[in-house]
Amino acid sequence: MDNINPAILLWCRIGRAVINAPDRILHVAAGDLIIAPQGAIVTASAEASILSLKFPDSTLIGPTRKLSLGPDWERRMIAEYSRSVLGEQTLSPTLSALVDASRFAAPSLPTGAAARAVAQRLVANPSERASLMEFAQDYHVSARTLQRQFLQSTGLPFSEWRAACRVACAADMLARGRTIADAATRVGFDATSSLTRAFRRHTGTTPAAFINSVRIDVPTIDPLTVFARAERDLVLWIAVGTATVTTPGYCRFMGQGETVTILAGTQTRLDIAAGSIALPVPVGFDETQPCALNRALLTGVEESLAALEEPLRARLVPVSAEFIGN
Repeated sequence: MDNINPAILLWCRIGRAVINAPDRILHVAAGDLIIAPQGAIVTASAEASILSLKFPDSTLIGPTRKLSLGPDWERRMIAEYSRSVLGEQTLSPTLSALVDASRFAAPSLPTGAAARAVAQRLVANPSERASLMEFAQDYHVSARTLQRQFLQSTGLPFSEWRAACRVACAADMLARGRTIADAATRVGFDATSSLTRAFRRHTGTTPAAFINSVRIDVPTIDPLTVFARAERDLVLWIAVGTATVTTPGYCRFMGQGETVTILAGTQTRLDIAAGSIALPVPVGFDETQPCALNRALLTGVEESLAALEEPLRARLVPVSAEFIGN
């Protein structure tokens, strides 16, 4: 993945990765949803599988941020990915609610060369205890210059930037089930009370209240009706549940595991039942393979998301329902 993308959502299904956005760098693991209003790229991964969701008519605002939803959301997020590649133009109400609720994020990286290098060290190791003076010596600048670089580009002095970074890392740990005391120790606070004070200062809430707020029940998958035209021959796979495919003069009910070929230029109505997932797949796709779902999702460390996903996106173009009928 080489290029900065337009505003996107990234869902990490498997493994770990580093997400590099214009305003910050985030370390993610399976179950994390990244909201990247300015786009982002994956700069390092450990056998990661990451889905990219793009909805052209929805605007993402705010900083790049991470929500640790956990593995229980996998099927729901695959359904959201399906909406994206099937041509839906806007976020679902579920994703809209998640985006709106993700107010807290790690502090932005400073722009000054020395301050940015220090910030990247602290992101990688938030418990590091080097002082401002020691960091300045490491990067051959004065402590005053380093302080000015933090303050001018982030609005925070060095000490508060480090505290905000630690709070963000602690929040990620709390979302993954760590205790408040454990998170405080791991990010470098001397006591739980120190984390609580910093947490309240930078988020407006306490660690305990934050833990309660991130416990989001996994919603069911809503039914979906898509009206589209295939630009190229397209194979559609019912990965989960059932769906009905309707084209002029043709209607077929499809069960889980079945595929259907939609010919280029065909106006199509696709009715996907509640709890079901339909995915465009490559011609010649073998749904009987053990890795069929991974292949259908077009992700993985050996595959380029840009090269594989975009051609499939181009095959389904939204059209008015009047062309197909109800």
